[in-house]
Amino acid sequence: MRVGIIGGGVAGLGCAYFLSERGHAVELFEQAPCLGGLAGCFDFDGLRVEKYYHFVCRDDADLIAMLERFGMRDELEWRPGRMSFFYSGRLYPFGTPWDLLRFRPLSLAERIRFGLNVALSRSAQSWQQYEPVTARDWLISHIGERAYAVIWEPLLRIKFGPYYDQISASWIWHRIHRVARSRRNVLARERLGFLKRGTDALLSRLIEEIRRQGGELHTSAGVDAITVGEQGVTGLTVDGRHWPFDAVISTAPLPILARLLPPPAVEQIGEITGIDYIGVVCLILKLRHPVSDAFWINVNDPRVPFNGFIEYTNLNQRVDAGGPHLLYVPFYLVPGHPRFAQPDAELLRECVAGLQRVRPDFTADWVVGYRVFRDAYAQAICTTNFARRIPPVRSRIRGLLVTDSTQLYPSDRTISGMLGQARKVAALVNEADEERG
Repeated sequence: MRVGIIGGGVAGLGCAYFLSERGHAVELFEQAPCLGGLAGCFDFDGLRVEKYYHFVCRDDADLIAMLERFGMRDELEWRPGRMSFFYSGRLYPFGTPWDLLRFRPLSLAERIRFGLNVALSRSAQSWQQYEPVTARDWLISHIGERAYAVIWEPLLRIKFGPYYDQISASWIWHRIHRVARSRRNVLARERLGFLKRGTDALLSRLIEEIRRQGGELHTSAGVDAITVGEQGVTGLTVDGRHWPFDAVISTAPLPILARLLPPPAVEQIGEITGIDYIGVVCLILKLRHPVSDAFWINVNDPRVPFNGFIEYTNLNQRVDAGGPHLLYVPFYLVPGHPRFAQPDAELLRECVAGLQRVRPDFTADWVVGYRVFRDAYAQAICTTNFARRIPPVRSRIRGLLVTDSTQLYPSDRTISGMLGQARKVAALVNEADEERG
């Protein structure tokens, strides 16, 4: 079959790989000048660096399977993922049960309840029971009002803005479950994985294999429309030119997919126009010195403009060989938030002032370099009963398949998850090919 793929992120590249391996004629179109999407990398003054931070958990089976398929298993390394919590002017270790017992902002009874909730979330396997409940109500019922106010409410407010009290408990349960499952036991620290040469190594291999198998990858190629006839999909219009295809796979965020389809066809996909997304603005700093000894630092302090930061070098120490230290400051924002238009230098000044609150001796001259990346569709806003709203992969339009991070629910978007989705989509295309005879 001739298959057109919209989007050159992990899902699109995964689909192109699995389909070209099967012998399908694959053409992939990415509007950006480079491939990789949210998993993409850039040259940071001679060092290849991810635009957004990534880490691997123990249950990320599809990513691990892809590394093994490519003979790249030794690229994956595991290390303790140290966590800290900055609360009201003080930095607390927050990565083990022993750290939790010393977390003074909560009473001893509240600390014990919080730890029990993590342990229970680690062992539980079913998320469907939490679907009708908000994360706020579920957390309060399990850890209490005070612990919710100290630990979770600020994080939910800053990440989801006005939607914070509508988020599904299933989503928050899975966040706790995924990371907690990366512990060897409930008393141990999480062990998180990373690729020694970054996600660039995996993406480069994917791209190489797709091309070796005959797949065509087009960058700076904006898809104008998905063309639909009486019998289903007929192809794509790309920069004004029609490309005929037997099947089309969209890996674009659902709001973009809705704009590419004729209005009558949108109704045949599902509730794709009723799902809201948050975007992300991420500042990456190259520093002379580390700010802390932790990988992940949550922040609950009204004087600090961000709810956390990630000192990536404290997990993946490959960048230390050259001296500089990498730190990510992400802002998850609703569409139209002023930060999307905020000048980079102004964002830098604001974040430097916030880091000085966390570490008073931090100064602007620690910053060797910085970059800012923005994306309007980082994640769907997963409200209660969200599972009912997720569109199926195989749409009611013949020949059109849809994959989007919503289909990973209750999980967040991950590289492993999108590779798994790509494998499922490719299997459905193969089924359709066999049905054609």
